[in-house]
Amino acid sequence: MEAVGSTARLEWPPVTDDYRHRTTLQVRFRDIDAFGHVNNAVFHSYVEQARIQYLLDVLEPDKPFDRLPLILARVELDYRSPITFGEEVLVETRVERIGRTSFGMSHRMTVAADDRLVGDVQSVLVTYDYAAARPVPVPDDWRRLLGQYEGRAFDADASRPATTAATS
Repeated sequence: MEAVGSTARLEWPPVTDDYRHRTTLQVRFRDIDAFGHVNNAVFHSYVEQARIQYLLDVLEPDKPFDRLPLILARVELDYRSPITFGEEVLVETRVERIGRTSFGMSHRMTVAADDRLVGDVQSVLVTYDYAAARPVPVPDDWRRLLGQYEGRAFDADASRPATTAATS
């Protein structure tokens, strides 16, 4: 039985394809805490940077970021090993699933020099109309672009009307 107020762990079927998107980040001195390793909150910043880079590279390579109508709904991060100053972090990113108004991403964080796993991350992004303050369907062109990039189909729900990024 789940405790009152607890949050269920994100569980998605494992995907066997390799991560196709990679972002390499240098650990800055300011990222280090009093214990001599990267602060836990900075792990989230690293993943955020990789997530944004993925979205820019795959969805909108020629448009400014403010045109991506998204809101981060959930992040779950499992810390596996500490990161220290001077190390290079590789964040690999992929889209795992696309729903009606959201999509789930998976991120694997490793230290580049020895391929040491430092974090596993699951996140959920919601396509969001900020003017109307409500979720909107994932645009079909995004579904297509993400599917092309990931090498698999993210079929649209047949019961919803087709959309495009311009109308969302």
